[in-house]
Amino acid sequence: MPQSHTSLIGMDLSELGEAAVAAGGKPFQGKQLAQWLYAKRELNLDAMTNLSKELRAKLAERPMLTSRVIASEESGEGTTKLGIRLHDGLVIEAVLMREDDRITACISTQAGCAMGCRFCASGQLGLKRNLTAGEILEEFFHLNELMKPDWLTNVVVMGMGEPLHNYDNLLKALTILNADWAFNFGARRVTVSTVGLPKRIRELAEQGFQFNLAISLHGVDDASRSALIPTNAGLQNILDAAKYYFQQTRREVTFEYTLVGGKNDDPATAEKLAELVKDFPKANVNLIPMNPVDGSGLETPSTEAVSLFTELLQNAGVNVHVRRRRGRRVQAACGQLRLKLEEAAAG
Repeated sequence: MPQSHTSLIGMDLSELGEAAVAAGGKPFQGKQLAQWLYAKRELNLDAMTNLSKELRAKLAERPMLTSRVIASEESGEGTTKLGIRLHDGLVIEAVLMREDDRITACISTQAGCAMGCRFCASGQLGLKRNLTAGEILEEFFHLNELMKPDWLTNVVVMGMGEPLHNYDNLLKALTILNADWAFNFGARRVTVSTVGLPKRIRELAEQGFQFNLAISLHGVDDASRSALIPTNAGLQNILDAAKYYFQQTRREVTFEYTLVGGKNDDPATAEKLAELVKDFPKANVNLIPMNPVDGSGLETPSTEAVSLFTELLQNAGVNVHVRRRRGRRVQAACGQLRLKLEEAAAG
C-alpha cells in the first residue's frame, strides 16, 4: 500500500507549493491546493477546476488519504466512534460528539501509548508508533463524512496516545488546522490533553497559540498518581509547567481527574485536590467516572462516591464538572474499539 508520507494531506503551504512544482505546476498553486484540501475539505481532484487537467492527473498519482475507516459504532446519544486503519495496518480511533449546537472531534496522535495509565485501554498493547501530521489530519476528513454539511465547533486532542509525546507532528497538524490559509479553525476551540510532560508543556506555551490545556491529573500526590500513571513526571513539576502555560497564554487550564473506585474517590482526596488547584485562575476540574476496562483490575466508582466528591469540590469553591458517561455502547473507554479490532484481526 502507499506510504503515508506521499499524501498531500499534512503538507504545509510551502510543501504544497513544492508538490505542485514537482507535478509540473507553479509555486502559487500550493495555496490553491490548500484551499481545496483544507478550507473546502475537498478530496476529489476533478472538482479542483482552477488546476489544469495535466496537473490534476500528475497529483492523482499520490493517494489523497492513506487510511480508511474499518469500523463505526453509534451510541444512540450523539457519539460516533470510528476505527481507522493506517497504511501499515495499525488501528487508531477518532470520535465525533454532538450535543445541542456543539460538534466536537476527539482525535488521536499515536497508535497506542507509552504512558501506561492503568485505567486506559489505549496503552494495553503499548506504543506502536507516532502518527504523522498527515495521519492526524486525516482523522478530520473521515469525521467530516459524518458531519456534512456541518463542521466542527471544537477539537479535543484526547484520543489514543500522549499528544506531547508526538510533539512535532502534533504542532504541525494543529498549525495547519489553525492557519488562515488552511482550515482556519480557531485556536481557542482546541484543547490539548496531556498526562503531563513539563518540558513540552512549556514549549507549547511559547509557540504563540492560544490552545486550551487539559492536564490528566488523577492523583493528588506522587504516590497516588504514580500508582495509576507509572510514567508520572512529578506532580509539582507538572503543576509548575501548567502555571507557566497560563502565564504565557492566558488560556484556561483544565484538570482531568478520572475517579477510580476505592483508589482516588474518597473525601480526603477531594479535599487535597481542591487545595492543589486553588491557585489556578480560571481552572476547571473535570471529573470522569472510570469506564470499565477489561484486565485493568480497577473498579468504577459508585454513584454516591462521585456525588460526594463533586459536592466537596464545589463547597471548596472549585469549578467542577462531571463528564457524562456518553457512548457506553461504543467501546467508550479510549482504545477499547481498537483492542477489539486488533484482537479480531489476530484471531
